[in-house]
Amino acid sequence: MAFLTNVTNRIWSFVSPRKTQERREKPFKVPLTPLKRARARVPARASASASASRIYNEEMSPQTRIQQWNVETPSSSGSVDQTNLPPSPPQSLERQYHDADSIILLDEIIDMNPQGEPAWDANEDTYVAEDGDYLQKQKAVDCEVEIARRREQGRNLLDAGWTEDAVALFQKLGTRGAEPLLLQEWYDDFEMLPEILFTTIVDLAYIKPMYGSDFHAQKALSDLFDVGPRARDALLTKAPVRTAERQIRLGIHKYNRWAMKEDGGFPTLWDGLSLFQIHTCPKTVNPSALEAKAIHRLKRLAERWRDAFRHRVIQNSKQDKIKPDLDCIPEVPTLYAVLASHTIMAFVSYDAKAANPGLRTIAMFDFGLDDYDVWNAFAVAIFVIHCRNRMIELEEFLPYAETTGTDSDPDI
Repeated sequence: MAFLTNVTNRIWSFVSPRKTQERREKPFKVPLTPLKRARARVPARASASASASRIYNEEMSPQTRIQQWNVETPSSSGSVDQTNLPPSPPQSLERQYHDADSIILLDEIIDMNPQGEPAWDANEDTYVAEDGDYLQKQKAVDCEVEIARRREQGRNLLDAGWTEDAVALFQKLGTRGAEPLLLQEWYDDFEMLPEILFTTIVDLAYIKPMYGSDFHAQKALSDLFDVGPRARDALLTKAPVRTAERQIRLGIHKYNRWAMKEDGGFPTLWDGLSLFQIHTCPKTVNPSALEAKAIHRLKRLAERWRDAFRHRVIQNSKQDKIKPDLDCIPEVPTLYAVLASHTIMAFVSYDAKAANPGLRTIAMFDFGLDDYDVWNAFAVAIFVIHCRNRMIELEEFLPYAETTGTDSDPDI
């Protein structure tokens, strides 16, 4: 049996497919003689380079790279506008303010008031307290006394020839921080703000949506807080296009778009009407040229308001089938302008009913002061909301969209 088993294994080894996979050395095969490779003589400099390369390869091993990892922020290329990036922290601009440019601009904007009229600034008494000293300074300031003082200023402004609307804006800007501005429901989103700015009474909250949602209103206000850092970053990066004054302009435009459009537009033919305009110029331009430009544009805006009021009177007469009485056209409301140059922003008023219409400075702000970013943002919000509320009051005097009297066929 053992013999048969041995024969079976031999036969299977001969016919098995594994036989072709096994390598068999033939007895007649001559082994190859390995060639000897001559080593080239390496110079001393090349030897040192090879040694350095060996050390470099050891340092670039995965374990070594992890231990010596040093993360660095890549520098932006020259084709990227750095002002489009998120704003840096407020301390990004470390220099003393006011600088010479800001002082000159502030003085020249103050001189825009009529000849012989004293200069007024609703922002002159605004100061910022540190977090640790806030409670003590809050106790030292009596809000009721401050509000009473602002009311006394309002009476003096009326005697000086100011319009009631401009005086109301002046007082509202001056008392920000001494009275509620926001709804209590917003506190969780703005915990860094003082509690005195929040109220549970809806009618006392000045900055609030009229028809839209609270979310969009909070987002619009939060974007205003970034205007100051963006303006300072524009100075640091020396942005050729998105300059500091343009950042201020874009911030106001964006907030006004929310207040006038997203929060419920006005269904009239005069949606392009506005109570204020924005005018900017580089710091190299004389502010007197900016003043002349603003007066010219505001004069044209006043004419548009007269045309709008006249058009509404004609519409009412057609509806009542009576002769239009053009003598009952309302007076042009108080118009405003926002002047921005460098980091300086000013609110000025324009009274088209005056004998010699001109600009009156209401308040001035410096976005170069990093500690005032929140209060400057609140000033812009108060200004825009003031104009929006005034537009709502004037809506009944503006033209409405006229519809044709032909009825369409429902079968078509």
